[in-house]
Amino acid sequence: MSEQDRAASLTRDAARLLAGLADLGLEAAEGALRRARGVLARSDLPEMASDLHREVRAHGDVVLDRVAPPARAHMEDLARRAAAAREKASGA
Repeated sequence: MSEQDRAASLTRDAARLLAGLADLGLEAAEGALRRARGVLARSDLPEMASDLHREVRAHGDVVLDRVAPPARAHMEDLARRAAAAREKASGA
């Protein structure tokens, strides 16, 4: 096999791979559109959206509770500062 034949074979293989990937992508997009049409045709779409919103917020709360440090209680901090200021004022 000559160098030119080998290059042509590689080009054909690459073209077939790209065509196959494009076909798979189109099939996936068609399936997604069919599912989207099915969802949009539902009469309970507002309720579904509301449920999804609640679920996503709940998942976000779980993630933040797992990752972020707990928030300090603002009113408790103010009360401690006020008590410390009173002690400092009465002791001075």
